[in-house]
Amino acid sequence: MASRLEAQIGWRIRKLRESKRLTLAELAARSGLSKALLSKIENGKVSSPVSTLLQIAESLKVRLSYLVDDNGGQPEMKCVLVRAGERLKLDRGTEDFGFCYEMLAHSKPDKKMEPAVLIVENRRKHAVTYTHPGEELIYVLEGRMEFTYGRKKFLMEAGDAVYFDGDLPHGGRNIADRPLKVLTVICNP
Repeated sequence: MASRLEAQIGWRIRKLRESKRLTLAELAARSGLSKALLSKIENGKVSSPVSTLLQIAESLKVRLSYLVDDNGGQPEMKCVLVRAGERLKLDRGTEDFGFCYEMLAHSKPDKKMEPAVLIVENRRKHAVTYTHPGEELIYVLEGRMEFTYGRKKFLMEAGDAVYFDGDLPHGGRNIADRPLKVLTVICNP
């Protein structure tokens, strides 16, 4: 069952899709996602990974923050301060994806970057991989991870960084017995 936040995200997606006069089938064709999945997302029936929300946002020609935050559609804001306790959290508990995604600039509309802190609690046998348009930076704040990019694998620990194009399958997995915390910045094209 999806959370209240995911129900709000689904509602925003539906309203935006309808305002652009798109059918579910048309959004499915644009995003590469199934019509059934989009319907479940719009109705708040499923939790979606950030990569899926990015695909939908890209297809609707809006930033991810527009879908996940009430302030996403606000007019120009030159500077936004997000205090530690004010981060918008997309929690994907251990039973689903096993991470928490804390957005660092969710209230800044029309931004070119999506900065976030990603916290991975559990160890995994394999990395969950994603693709998205644009570029990404990952900087390890705490812990150790195995990062996969295409067919390459890199071991990374606190202080290490990787910068890459998002169009190849990529992802990381926690390889330590304590939480992994990384700063990730996705730069939208």
